[in-house]
Amino acid sequence: MAMANTSPFISNLKHQSYIIAQTKYMRKRKKNFSSNALSSSTQPLPLNLDYLKREFTGPGVVFERIPAGHGCSVRLTMDNGSIANVTMPGSMITSYQPQMWHGANMEVLQTMVSRPDDEITKLQGGISVNFQCSSDDTDVWALRGWVLRGVKGKPDKSIQIELFSSSPLDGSEARYAVTLCPNLISTELSITNNSSSPLHITGCILNHLKTSTPDATYLCGMQRASYYTCGPVMSELGIVPPATSKTGTAWVQKGLDGLFGKGKDEARGEEREEGSESVHLTDETYRFYQNAPRQFTVLDRGRRNSIMIGKNGFDKLYVMSPGSNHDWYGRYAYVCVGPAVTQPVTLNPGDVWNGSQYLYNPNM
Repeated sequence: MAMANTSPFISNLKHQSYIIAQTKYMRKRKKNFSSNALSSSTQPLPLNLDYLKREFTGPGVVFERIPAGHGCSVRLTMDNGSIANVTMPGSMITSYQPQMWHGANMEVLQTMVSRPDDEITKLQGGISVNFQCSSDDTDVWALRGWVLRGVKGKPDKSIQIELFSSSPLDGSEARYAVTLCPNLISTELSITNNSSSPLHITGCILNHLKTSTPDATYLCGMQRASYYTCGPVMSELGIVPPATSKTGTAWVQKGLDGLFGKGKDEARGEEREEGSESVHLTDETYRFYQNAPRQFTVLDRGRRNSIMIGKNGFDKLYVMSPGSNHDWYGRYAYVCVGPAVTQPVTLNPGDVWNGSQYLYNPNM
């Protein structure tokens, strides 16, 4: 798919040099990397946009710079008109617009730009990877700073971009692949322990789905699934209404640890069983389903739209609704669902963990 005017051998050699340089950049920071610090607090990797355009632009693949220091976006376009945007180095899928039955495209994801006082502008929402890996000596690596490894496919069938992130602690790696097809978008995440000691992983993939209003939105296929209530997952990439942020100070302090780690026992509420096939998401809701089906549907009657979601490799499903006390079609007109790993998975040296999900558009 590369459009460079060099031979495939020279082009591949140059790209390998680029990957090696990016990996060395990450590992070079190891001596400045403080214990117990998440890598999300570090500066993003430098991007060579001209190189990315030259080597990877092709049919259905376009690179564009994002203003305000956000890096760049990769725009994927299928022949049938379906579109997706992925950011680098953040790996957030900020837009997914499949073609609908009426012939036009419809935005599936809710993404917004936040501008906190005295802080850098942030992208929030969309589809984001929120995983962290810890070792026995309490060092923590959060998956951030993604680098493009390759692009393949054709716009008449599928286009896949592959990203990787390397730990500045021990060289462990994560692979993240985003694949756009005419009627679905899928994400695959794999984490490889390249260290000499066990690695413990927890996290979730957050899908912020645009709705007319949560009052018209239903989660279908959850009958007899057990769940418990919790607080919101306070990811820096997630969208949480201001009222929740103010009243949930303890959750902000605990972050992912409050749900997936040390504070998990006090975080969870009483376990219950879902008695209905369709869960109405009209009220403010934060819960984890423990035995959710591998496939389920989010239905929005207001927009006459539905999205089918499939998952594999995750032990729980996070469901969040901001409630219906917000403007229709506004910034909080969304629901968030995300496959999660809440019980730490231990990877011994050389082990690999794999997890995947897809969003399928049944409305063509």
